[in-house]
Amino acid sequence: MGARPSAPGSLALVEAFLRTRNEVTKAADLNLWCAAHLLPGGVSPRTYDRALRLRESLRSLMLANNGGPPDQAAADMVNAEIAACGLHPEITPDGSHLRWPAAGGSSGDRLLAPLLTAVITAMTDGTWPRMKACAADDCHYAFYDHTRNRSARWCDVAGCGVNARMRAYRRRQSTEP
Repeated sequence: MGARPSAPGSLALVEAFLRTRNEVTKAADLNLWCAAHLLPGGVSPRTYDRALRLRESLRSLMLANNGGPPDQAAADMVNAEIAACGLHPEITPDGSHLRWPAAGGSSGDRLLAPLLTAVITAMTDGTWPRMKACAADDCHYAFYDHTRNRSARWCDVAGCGVNARMRAYRRRQSTEP
């Protein structure tokens, strides 16, 4: 899993956030992660719940990027968080690109806004489809697909990929007469 290069630009933050499934299991863990990656400050139980729902909703959207079914509930949840954070794009004075001013509001908004900004920017610039969740049912590890043809399916070909191919092979062998 660690052999893949990180996602480019601000998607690296999203990728790192989605890889916290085993490390962030309570608000104190999220507080430590935020201090290391975003901004220090207390994470309330409400912010923790919002962050976990956002993390899993983004993972569902990334599974769809890897051939999984579209998840309307996940898209609705992300849209609700974008609205809650008050994210509104602004054009730069020279008109060359959009910028996303820092959200005000609650500490939860200030925590989630940079993640959501990275997702929106990636969707705008076309890099979001390369953000994927591993296709292995027992993994769903977040990764950025650096392949030229955007065909990566597993976080680690030597791990999840081999296991998936071996299970498929065994299924085929057990059904042959």
